[in-house]
Amino acid sequence: MGRGPVIEQDELFEVANRLEAEGKEVTALALLEALGRGSLTTIYKHLEVWKTAKPSKVQLSNNEMPDRVKSAFMVAWREASQEAGQAVEEAREKAKEEVAAALRQFHGALEAIARLEKEREADADQIQALNEHVDKLAQDVSSLEASNAALKAQGEAQAKDLERLQKELAKAQAERDESMKAAAEQKGKLASLEAQNADLMKVIGSKK
Repeated sequence: MGRGPVIEQDELFEVANRLEAEGKEVTALALLEALGRGSLTTIYKHLEVWKTAKPSKVQLSNNEMPDRVKSAFMVAWREASQEAGQAVEEAREKAKEEVAAALRQFHGALEAIARLEKEREADADQIQALNEHVDKLAQDVSSLEASNAALKAQGEAQAKDLERLQKELAKAQAERDESMKAAAEQKGKLASLEAQNADLMKVIGSKK
């Protein structure tokens, strides 16, 4: 999915209010699906502002309190709300930073996995080509060895060809072995990144 135009805060607020009015849970993934574009980083940022700006639902009582009691209650309520709001905001900012960091690592791991998969495919193609070349050279060597035994008159020329082909065979086998070793190392790196990716997904899930 392409990112498209940058998502404005007002646009996200409108979609978030619509989802809430429909009785749906307002999450970053739900907003991404409803908007059809955008980055999770931008959506998370606007979503936190929307949650902070959203008025709290307070149930009013029909029983009136004396003004003095009401005033004292409101002072205590404001102080408690400020302290709670500050603590909530600090916790929210910390969680948002941790999620953003985990998302950056997650996307980095995905890019590394994709790169290693491409390299592994290229190594596999190279190994296949080298195997085919080795097989052909082995057939040529076998054919020349048989001809050399039967045609001693042409032995000198064929011996030179045989020596050349044997060197090429040894070189091709060495190149194949090196490519197979590199492919094995890439496979190990890919497995490590996939494990790291799984851990990051757990971290992201636990912070939502």
